[in-house]
Amino acid sequence: MKKIATLLALVCALCSLSAQRVNETVTLFGKDQLKGFTINIDNTPINIVNDAIAYKFSNAYGLKGSKKKGFQVYENQNCSAFGDARYDIYYTTNEIGKKKDKSTQVTLVVSTGNMNCVTFSNDPRTSRNIVLFMEGLDQDVEAYKTKLRIEELKDDLANLEKERQSLEKDKQKVLDKLESTNSEIKKISDNIEKKTSESEMLQDKYNQNHDPAVSEQIATIVKEKQSLQKTYSSMQKSLLSLNNDLSKITTKLQANAKSIEEKKAELEKLQK
Repeated sequence: MKKIATLLALVCALCSLSAQRVNETVTLFGKDQLKGFTINIDNTPINIVNDAIAYKFSNAYGLKGSKKKGFQVYENQNCSAFGDARYDIYYTTNEIGKKKDKSTQVTLVVSTGNMNCVTFSNDPRTSRNIVLFMEGLDQDVEAYKTKLRIEELKDDLANLEKERQSLEKDKQKVLDKLESTNSEIKKISDNIEKKTSESEMLQDKYNQNHDPAVSEQIATIVKEKQSLQKTYSSMQKSLLSLNNDLSKITTKLQANAKSIEEKKAELEKLQK
């Protein structure tokens, strides 16, 4: 009866396994053949899958591993996902499929020591736990991608805040220059008006007596006025350039604010 019960349990386990995405396999670890399990993870780069599994073992179970013969290996450690024993755990990843339809194949081997690999034939309970662990890898990978995206968004927001502060400083510098330039333009404009008035008064005086000295004064004032007008024209160009700079900075600040708003909204959504 015990043999029949064991056989039925094994048949049920194998039927369950065949209905799922996890398959038993044999893989090479150097020259050694190890029995394990495989699953395919779609639409995710191999490096992300690798890092997600390593993060799962490290963060959830506190395992410490090392690279050996193309595998990530965790030797003689507890992992409650599989059972109460101490295990040697090996996993590796490979890209499979065509360029436009690539998947990442994960191969996982769990041994109770001395290359005594867990299979459905020798340990159905632990094998079911391994299958459950591997079937959960999709969620683990998505959670890891979310974690990476959250970190990326936080970095982006920090950089955007630095950019905002820099733009605000640049804006204030331009505003200060605009204020100074406008003040200088007003002084020059007032001075031009003053010179114009002086020139007109002297011209009236000259028209009355044709004094050569007055004529010289008029000539001097005209030269001074021309110099002021030249400076005024240059200052007007500077004013136009400053206003263009202010417009560009304002546009950048608006784009910056929009990016911050969008990334904050995405971050809040991911962190819920």
